[in-house]
Amino acid sequence: MANFNVVAEETVQVLVEDTIDLFTPAQKIDQIVARVENLRCHIIPDKVIFQAVLHKQIFFVNEENVVVHQGADIPFSGFVDLPGVLPGQCCQLLPEIVFIEAELIDGETLREVVVIDMTVRVLDLTNLENIICHTAPNQVRVFTGRGQNFSTREQNPRTLVFTR
Repeated sequence: MANFNVVAEETVQVLVEDTIDLFTPAQKIDQIVARVENLRCHIIPDKVIFQAVLHKQIFFVNEENVVVHQGADIPFSGFVDLPGVLPGQCCQLLPEIVFIEAELIDGETLREVVVIDMTVRVLDLTNLENIICHTAPNQVRVFTGRGQNFSTREQNPRTLVFTR
């Protein structure tokens, strides 16, 4: 089995805020399913810059009492200072959505605040051949709401459900 060195690791929080115009008026938000995808990172001396997309599936009840769906992709980025990291090393990104709040401002506008813990790990793979570094698979979080106030409860280690 191949050995590699973890050069540095740090977890930073990223705040993603967005206002979404719904394509049809909503009475209430039924469920929001969110995941982080398209993870990319770039190492410069002593720093890792990362980019990703917060992908959300928004299910809401329209004025005819029918649950409808709208998707949204919100790009975000950040960086972390990691003394000693150098270009040529491998970076691994491990996102975890830890909080989401959704507020239906009016029937056609949804405001969301999402907090993502992004663990950035830098690996030294210089002594290994035929090794490709990949980020973790997309991690899905499910948020269910029946109003404007949301509270969390764990369903399982990989899913958070928000209910009111």
